[in-house]
Amino acid sequence: MPKLFDVKELSDSYVRLVKSTKELDVEVEVSLEKKKTEIATGLAFLDHMLETIAWGACMSIGVSVNVKRKLTATITEDVGITLGAALSQLFELKSKSGIDGAGSGLFALDDALARAMVSVEGRRNIFVGLDAEGAKSERVEDLYTSDCVAFFEGLSQGLKATIHIDILKGQEPHHCWEAASRAFGEAIRGVFKKNPWRPASDNPYYAEEGLALL
Repeated sequence: MPKLFDVKELSDSYVRLVKSTKELDVEVEVSLEKKKTEIATGLAFLDHMLETIAWGACMSIGVSVNVKRKLTATITEDVGITLGAALSQLFELKSKSGIDGAGSGLFALDDALARAMVSVEGRRNIFVGLDAEGAKSERVEDLYTSDCVAFFEGLSQGLKATIHIDILKGQEPHHCWEAASRAFGEAIRGVFKKNPWRPASDNPYYAEEGLALL
């Protein structure tokens, strides 16, 4: 069976991997240190979301996409899956010495207010609440709203995490999803926060790494 991801480089602070399908090739790099990276997915607002996540997470994120068929849902979902897989690689390394493994973020941008919560425990769940009027709009810049949801769905799959995204307020779609991206980045920063009380070997929730006591 072919591998879904090809890990090109991996250290305790950096990962670069590739996902290739008949429809596109996605290459993602994530560094926990400051590094010059480029984001070029071919979708302007997806680039913006990724840049916003990187800023909130205090990570250097690079993404390149070679499209064989320009299907926005496929691009957004596969970029999410590949970014999630890159974060998962770093999570498995960092969790050995102890990190929080869960995080939350709340962010406001003008009229928009969004909340994100992330828990990495080997399960794949995504719950998106679009209470704000702006979040219910069919389109946001060059994406469909459903594409933005697909991106976070992909992240959950790749990261093996439970993700909650709630856009609570906002009239402007751009503001709504930018706020959600920043809140998600802040939540990811919490996931990777050092915590020597929580090494993977003692984690009762993460079956692939811990003791699975519960």
